Amino acid sequence: MKNTKRRFVLFSFYDRTGIEAYLEKQAECGWMLDKISALGWHFHRIEPKKIHFSVVYFSKASAFDPEPSEQQLAFQDFCEHTGWKHAAANAQMQVFFNETPESTPIETDAALEVAAIHASAKKSHLSSYYLLTGVGILQMGLFVWRYLSDPISILTSNSNLFSGMCWIFMLALSLVEIVGYHRWHKRAKAAAELDGSFVETKGHQNFQLIILCITLLAFALLLISYGGSGMTALVLVTAAAFFCITAIVVGISELMKKCKIPARLNRNVTIILTVVLSFGLTGLLLISVVNRVSSLFPDEEATNTYVFNGRTYAIHHDELPLTIEDLIDTDYNEYSYELRISSRSFLAERREFAQRPRLDALVQPDLEYSVTTVKAPLLYDFCKKALLADFAHNYGHPVPEGPMWKEETAIDAAPWGAGEAYQLILGGEPQMRFLICYDSRIVEIDFEHDWALTDEQMRIIAQKLGG
Repeated sequence: MKNTKRRFVLFSFYDRTGIEAYLEKQAECGWMLDKISALGWHFHRIEPKKIHFSVVYFSKASAFDPEPSEQQLAFQDFCEHTGWKHAAANAQMQVFFNETPESTPIETDAALEVAAIHASAKKSHLSSYYLLTGVGILQMGLFVWRYLSDPISILTSNSNLFSGMCWIFMLALSLVEIVGYHRWHKRAKAAAELDGSFVETKGHQNFQLIILCITLLAFALLLISYGGSGMTALVLVTAAAFFCITAIVVGISELMKKCKIPARLNRNVTIILTVVLSFGLTGLLLISVVNRVSSLFPDEEATNTYVFNGRTYAIHHDELPLTIEDLIDTDYNEYSYELRISSRSFLAERREFAQRPRLDALVQPDLEYSVTTVKAPLLYDFCKKALLADFAHNYGHPVPEGPMWKEETAIDAAPWGAGEAYQLILGGEPQMRFLICYDSRIVEIDFEHDWALTDEQMRIIAQKLGG
């Protein structure tokens, strides 16, 4: 039978009421709290009994203190004389217990108690959440900017969607804690001044638990979506690096406390370590990924190479759903077939293909196209508008730009077997670039400028790419 256990709890810092009730329930089950740290709440086994707990706040304490100050020791001695024994401490939060059934509360003045909680919250709890809120707003702003500027890359990437969800949740948690605390403090201060009563605290443990469970589930689904590929290893290595940094920083800080290093020095060293290790391990991770990118994301090896103007080029043989040979008769057999981009999420998928001749045979026709599959019907029109807005993405911009520089015109979609079809117009001249809208797919295809399409070729494109 284990005589100790460790639990990770989600109480708000100021939730005195919830913490006391939780510890009393643990004591009734035979567990007594003896330590609180970044690694969790540590309990040891006792005889199950009814024990009263009291959580008080000492604003002058710090999480980096090597040992209790004289003021803290004096306060603990005072509590000892009144029957309250010290169980554990977490920075400004001090936990006491009393086995006497009718014990006198430690705090008897509600106004002083509210003031102590507020002073402690400002020193650690609120400042941390203010910082997280600022970072969350910044990251959400960047995410929204990326979404508005390149929505397809966001919607077709599970990792981008997951990171955006995490920042949304972190911002929501921070705001809930900040707003919840200030609402409680306003009511508690008014009640203490009115009749000397203490307003019971109410944390957001259930909300935090729900957010944590959703995040872990989403992370598991993210790993499953990679299907054991190199991205799975990259995500796991990144997560391991994060936990490694946390463990090292917490461990060194705890060691400095045991060695009785002054709190200010401990705090400064902890901050420097966090910054250095974060950037250092991130850099090492990026270097490792760059050095081992071929093993993490193995590309299909080219079966042929050729030299042009002193440089060696590869000829790829990826499998393409549509090829030039499907559309025209050709005896040229040195094409490079390349899957350039393949990204997918539970919302959408995008694949970009190219079939190119050798650079010393540019008289041969080439073909480029992309297929965007929209899995969420509500996003279809949004994706179509985004692709139309980026219709001329690699044509460049002449100077000065004319009023007819870039536009698209709707064309007859029937030959394409589609619901809608558009053609790119540059400077009033039709280009051989088309955007074709099928039921759940949007195909963007680019031909050579002198390629005259026939109805039969359009039918083949619809059969190969329209799904």
